[in-house]
Amino acid sequence: MTGATGFLGSEIALEFQRSGYQVTALVRPGSDRSYLSGRAINLVEGDVTDSNIVARAMQNQTYVCHAAALVPGTGASGSEFERVNAGGTKVVCEAAIEAGVSRLIHVSTAHVFGIDPGTSVDEESIPSTPPHPGYDASKVQAEGLVLDYAAGPLDAVIVNPAVVFGPRSRHSGRLINLFLRGRLPIIPLPNRVLSLVYSGDVAIGVRMALESGGRGERFILAGPTTTIREFITMLGNASGRRPPRYSLPAWAVISAVALAWAASPISRWRPPVTLSAIRHGGTIYDGSKAIRDLGMKYTPLDVGLVNTVQWISDRKR
Repeated sequence: MTGATGFLGSEIALEFQRSGYQVTALVRPGSDRSYLSGRAINLVEGDVTDSNIVARAMQNQTYVCHAAALVPGTGASGSEFERVNAGGTKVVCEAAIEAGVSRLIHVSTAHVFGIDPGTSVDEESIPSTPPHPGYDASKVQAEGLVLDYAAGPLDAVIVNPAVVFGPRSRHSGRLINLFLRGRLPIIPLPNRVLSLVYSGDVAIGVRMALESGGRGERFILAGPTTTIREFITMLGNASGRRPPRYSLPAWAVISAVALAWAASPISRWRPPVTLSAIRHGGTIYDGSKAIRDLGMKYTPLDVGLVNTVQWISDRKR
């Protein structure tokens, strides 16, 4: 497995380990492995773009789970996203073919199906506009490589999570943490639709897709949609904190976030969302195929938020 020290990758690694698989994880030098310690997971140190190390790590493996990726908010350049997310995927796929593995499961993103506010998309949808530069473009390129290999020598399946939340989340978790610390005085974009999925559900969905998905298939992983206002209200119920009374329209949020990102090198504070997410978010991702074909059961949003808030509270003790 690649990406096993990340927020989502570690959940996937533990799901496989709990389900009886013997897991070998390729981990970057200097990465935080504390969540995997004591879990009977074999660690091999190396970079996903290093073909020699990847090939050695993959020897004698039956399956491969590729979850390593640079994510938004890291400050990476477009070429760096392409090098790691697309280039690393090519290295992993070619090593998997050479090693003769039985199947590869690729962890992608629902954004490859497009980001079009108010539009509902499923696995058959074709994006109406080009992907956003950087992360989205690199993940589209990576997924295209996997599909090309799946049409040839590699048995591969793809999962496409929507916005992932849960304990230890760094990305969506910033909004939750702002609220819990009393630093969210208003509700931004209150009517904006959110397609969310609990991190534990993604881990289970990845395992199910590996075991039961068809070659070359893609599975969007997304629970029922909600709005930002509903999300904040449920977060308030989960934490016992009162949600903000006032909200802020899109134009004002865009201006404020643009200013915050411009000042971030000096302030050393990163806003919980990117400008791209504000301008182009609100797509409804349909996760029903995973329910029908894999037997997926999504954790209710309020339950997932209770679990997330509880983890944050336990960490502060």
